[in-house]
Amino acid sequence: MRPIRRSSRRTSPLRSRSRPRAVGVLIALAATLASALLTASVTPTAAADRQSQSKPVTGSSTGNASVLARIPNPTTASLEATNGPLATATYTVPNPSGYGSGTITYPTADGSYPGVVLMPGYQGTQQNLQWLAPRLASWGFVVINVGTHTLSDDPASRGRQISAAGTQLLSLSSASGNPIHGKVNGTLGAAGHSMGGGGVMVALRDDSRFKAGVPLAPYNPNQNFSGVTDPTFFMTCQSDPVAHGNTYALPWYNSMSQAEKLYIEVPGDHLCPMTGYGNKAKQGKWIVSFFSRWLYGDTRFSPFLCGAAREADKNSPSLVTRWQDTCPF
Repeated sequence: MRPIRRSSRRTSPLRSRSRPRAVGVLIALAATLASALLTASVTPTAAADRQSQSKPVTGSSTGNASVLARIPNPTTASLEATNGPLATATYTVPNPSGYGSGTITYPTADGSYPGVVLMPGYQGTQQNLQWLAPRLASWGFVVINVGTHTLSDDPASRGRQISAAGTQLLSLSSASGNPIHGKVNGTLGAAGHSMGGGGVMVALRDDSRFKAGVPLAPYNPNQNFSGVTDPTFFMTCQSDPVAHGNTYALPWYNSMSQAEKLYIEVPGDHLCPMTGYGNKAKQGKWIVSFFSRWLYGDTRFSPFLCGAAREADKNSPSLVTRWQDTCPF
């Protein structure tokens, strides 16, 4: 495993363009959750130990050949663009079952695609990760952006709601006459911020239908996720006072000895993965590439996470302050 790199560059706890409500949310988060932050030691997993483990391989590029044929070879420019190569449409779920609300963004082209559930964090709404829905959909995913029962639902509840949203996504795909009829191929992934990221970890641990996850600045105290074997991409924020990677994501990363993993820390505070914050061109490229690699089995996206195409990102201290992985994959 490569040594952890830290940057001497510090970022302001809140960007100058932060909205007043966002400031209030961050303060509330810090006040409400700080007492639960736990000190955790980080024990790097030896590369030899990782290589001796049997790793899951998710997705099959052969089985998705007709869909992948519509997706051109990815480039840095195309992955960093706001939208990918496929046209998309949206559909509001009229009767959410087991979660608060849902908006589905999906490719309009014929074919069946993996489904991805997006889950916001504490006091968050669908708007928090709205930036990600059209990006993923335009690269060949059916995305359900979820609102919770209440704004204060805990990570365990958010994990159950992720599972419920996945269930309904599959059900809607099976319903004749529904706008997404036949569009979900049965493979599911999830991404979530803060408590939503903690919920992603719950779904990966407890619901075998979910085959890859992206916890963003995840928060979920007193949990053991060492049994998670599905590919997981942790993205954390360098100046996060609420859910710093040293407290949650890194200990989880190190405990998951049988999973393919990626860990990227970027400048910013706890809000860095949300709409309107951080470098969305880079974040979007990494997330699209990760889900494409593991929900499709499409190795065309591997160089942006493990190959030469990632080096400019990985070695830029103004963009990445820590990078760990289990490459090659």
